[in-house]
Amino acid sequence: MISIPEAIEVFVHGFSHGKSQTYPYVPTKLEHLWVMRDDPPRKKERKIEVITHRLEPAEAVKVIQEAEIGWHFLCDIHGPEADFQAKRSQYKELGYRAMSTEWLFLHELKNIPVIDSDPPVRQVADQEMLKQINQVAMQSQKLQSDTRLFSVWDETRDYGWVTSVPYKESAWVANLYVHKELRGKGYGRALMSKLLQTDRENGVKQSVLLASSDGARLYPHMGYQQIGILQMFCPIRRESV
Repeated sequence: MISIPEAIEVFVHGFSHGKSQTYPYVPTKLEHLWVMRDDPPRKKERKIEVITHRLEPAEAVKVIQEAEIGWHFLCDIHGPEADFQAKRSQYKELGYRAMSTEWLFLHELKNIPVIDSDPPVRQVADQEMLKQINQVAMQSQKLQSDTRLFSVWDETRDYGWVTSVPYKESAWVANLYVHKELRGKGYGRALMSKLLQTDRENGVKQSVLLASSDGARLYPHMGYQQIGILQMFCPIRRESV
């Protein structure tokens, strides 16, 4: 099993890859932190995200302040055994407020549930195939040569999609989505089953993702193991950064 720092590296590169579809969004290592931001900078800059692990909150904030990063969102990723509330209290004392929580999951691709759907999950092979999918939301998706896009669709509409972003021997899972009126029918599980099987066929050794509270209930059924928790914070006052 890869370590949390290795999983974080997969996350920052996979997440940045997705955001780079419209403008380069680049991850860089700053001491023990990862910083993701628009590069080169632009006038209407998207939010800067800082990822920290194994640093005490005061240490992480000191590095950020010394680097003069500016307005940012700070994501502290820690193991499940860490004191969740203590982290929040420490960041609050340092002038940060809690924003959201997500869960870091890992799959080693050894035991993958085989789940089918009707219509079936298919890999979107090219731009022409993407154009055949009859749903406005799906048309906003873009095919990139270094990613794998999967979807469920028929002649009337699409049902949902998910993307795999390979990185080294791992892959990042991005944008699992099933339309609200179609949830609870197994499409999400079928999409993940196809993604994991295809990743394994292409030499991927482990799959990494971040999940919301809803996703955190789904992914263990697919063979994922929770390895960490992400707590997102931002400075209470902009003028303090």
